[in-house]
Amino acid sequence: IGDCALSGSPPTAQVAAQQGKHIGRALRDGIDSPFKYNHMGSLICLGSNNGMAQFPDSGKFNVWDAIGASNLGANANDQRGLTGLPAFVIWRSTYWTKLLSTSSRLSLASDWVKAKLNGRDVVEPVLKRAATLKAPVESFGTELKRNNTIRLVKNVGAIATDPVAAANDGEKKKKRFWLF
Repeated sequence: IGDCALSGSPPTAQVAAQQGKHIGRALRDGIDSPFKYNHMGSLICLGSNNGMAQFPDSGKFNVWDAIGASNLGANANDQRGLTGLPAFVIWRSTYWTKLLSTSSRLSLASDWVKAKLNGRDVVEPVLKRAATLKAPVESFGTELKRNNTIRLVKNVGAIATDPVAAANDGEKKKKRFWLF
C-alpha cells in the first residue's frame, strides 16, 4: 500500500483515496485484509466546458442510458464513455465535492464564477494577431542565416538622387521591408 508501492494498481488519486480508507478501517477495526482496488471510472477536464468521462458498465440499470445523450457509447472494455459538457459538469462537481471545507468550496466556486465572467487571469499568446515577418531563429541542427532586409532598410536614403522620388521610394521600401 502506498503511491510508490508495487501493487499493480494505477498511481492515481482514486487508488490513494481507497488505500487510505482501507488502512484507516484496518487500524480502527484491527482487521488485516488485503487491499482490493475498485475502479470507479476516469474523469478529465479538457477546458472550455469540455471533458471526458469513462465509467464501468455494471450491466444493471445505467443512469447514462436514461439521459439518452447522443455522445454516449460503450467501448471494448465494458465501460461507458461520456464527452463534452456533461462530462465537464461531472468532473467539476466531483472535484468540488472532494474538497474538505466549506470555505474551500466557496472560494473555488467564486473563482470559477470570476473566471467565467472575466476570463482567465493568465498570460496567453494572442492567437488573432496578424502575421508578421520574423527574423530566422537558430534551432537545433540548423544554421542561423543573415537577414539582408535590415541592410536594405538602412540604405534606402542613399539610393535615390531626386528628393521627392527618394521620399516616395523610401516609404515604399520601408513598408516593403518593415520587420516589426
